Amino acid sequence: MKKLTTSLAFLFTVIMAWSQTARVQIIHNSPTPTVDIYAGTAKLLDNFAFRTATPYIDVPANTPINIGVALANSTSSSDAIATFPVTFQANRTYIVVAAGVVGGAQPFNLFAYDMGAETSNTPGNVGIAFFHGSPDAPEVDITTGGNVLYDNVSFGEFSGYLNVPAASYQLDVTPGNNNSTIVASYNADFSFWKGRTAVVFASGFLGGGSPGFEPWVALDNGGTFPLKSVTTGGGGGTGGGSTALVQIIHNSPTPTVDLWVNGSKFLDDFAFRTATPYVDVPAGVNLNLGVALGNSMMASEALVSYNLNLTAGKKYVVVANGIVGGNPGFDLEIYDMGQEMADAPGNVGILFFHGSPDAPEVDITTGGNVLYDNVSFGEFSGYLNVPAASYQLDVTPGNNNSTIVASYDADLSFWKGRTCVVFASGFLGGGSPGFEPWVALDNGGTFPLRLADNFTGGGGSTNRAAVTAVTTKATVYPNPASSLLNVNLETSDEAEVVLSVVNVNGQTVLVQNIGIQSAGVQTAQLDLNGLQNGTYFLRTQTGKEVSTTRFQVIR
Repeated sequence: MKKLTTSLAFLFTVIMAWSQTARVQIIHNSPTPTVDIYAGTAKLLDNFAFRTATPYIDVPANTPINIGVALANSTSSSDAIATFPVTFQANRTYIVVAAGVVGGAQPFNLFAYDMGAETSNTPGNVGIAFFHGSPDAPEVDITTGGNVLYDNVSFGEFSGYLNVPAASYQLDVTPGNNNSTIVASYNADFSFWKGRTAVVFASGFLGGGSPGFEPWVALDNGGTFPLKSVTTGGGGGTGGGSTALVQIIHNSPTPTVDLWVNGSKFLDDFAFRTATPYVDVPAGVNLNLGVALGNSMMASEALVSYNLNLTAGKKYVVVANGIVGGNPGFDLEIYDMGQEMADAPGNVGILFFHGSPDAPEVDITTGGNVLYDNVSFGEFSGYLNVPAASYQLDVTPGNNNSTIVASYDADLSFWKGRTCVVFASGFLGGGSPGFEPWVALDNGGTFPLRLADNFTGGGGSTNRAAVTAVTTKATVYPNPASSLLNVNLETSDEAEVVLSVVNVNGQTVLVQNIGIQSAGVQTAQLDLNGLQNGTYFLRTQTGKEVSTTRFQVIR
């Protein structure tokens, strides 16, 4: 009996260890390609972009976990380019920041803070932590009104929470040993975040590298946005006179891009699923907007360009949408009735945009009531002003509200008197990145909506009943290859197939559109003579699915 009791006690201890969790928020602050994050062999985060963050999530505690970082569209944890063993303590709250530069003087690393918080110390305060993540910036202080908030913080260091009234502040960045020299000043509006917490993180390169230096904010719900520079205006304004106000949202699942306007760089390293605040732009004149790959050096590197002529005093929402070289193709969708304020102080104004390339016409409902009716890809549905609260949003086919494709919890209770855009993003039919509705706040913050806890797939029907996905399986040989790579394709249905080769830095170095392929097995060839020796990734894209296969070039 004693032996049985001992065995049961041991079993109980093991079960309790497995059931214990910690809370973690992860922030991507390394100016490297979009990545996938693995916990052991399980993919924790898919297509995690620079300057984005997760909300706080539960992770296993009291057991070693290998955190793997792989390039986006990886297929398994074995694709990781860096691995970090960690052990989280049960019932603790962590902030983990990916920072540094792969192969740089400040190497890529994960920096952890084990005293994270999801709520402030009082309902009227906001709790603000600071992380120094600018690889080439010296030790700094953060001050306001001449008072030091965060003292002598070096790269890779956290400075603990300050709980202050939820209001607007001017934050000044100074050298750690000289508070009389202000390097830069920023407006930090936390008036909307009462009772909650945030991390201000220094990001980018101070010495003129790309991306440039900016302080960003990660809210505890995963929303991120840059602070507005006091010296350059950095957004907002009246929108009157000879200017218009524009918010730009990046919803094309393509590489991080630069935006050039009339020959000058307007946005540097603009990542998928991020947004700008409303910014002043010239009105009544031709604006040539060019879209180039990230880290571009001149406007002539633009892959596509558009001519815009905006009306003075108007507000616009511009969404970069579609697939570069794919179907539907890349485009800019423009809504010329943008709003920064709701119609009443207690309301929130919500604009909806359908940006999922393979999703059919949809309705958005709540409680069986249709909020947005028959919205097709590339279309906006105008603002609804509703009480700032939490809602369950259901996605249904446009002609069948009884079939719920997916349900999401949308907590907008904190955004009283303000506006936001809910935009459908990613591929519904199983491609990568997967389907998610995201929110872009009028201040530039973005975050995904969380799948509703009570969603069961529409009463037993599949949650993708309205979509038939084209699946493509690709195998390559020889591997390693020297001059030619043979690609065997097995396609479930007729589809246009685009093959692209991506290097380990996330740069697309070769693209070949092999046209419409019939269902079944086909073979294609890629000429590799222009590539250097090394590891590459073949991306096979049907427009509805992206799969990735690793191969090597050795001569």
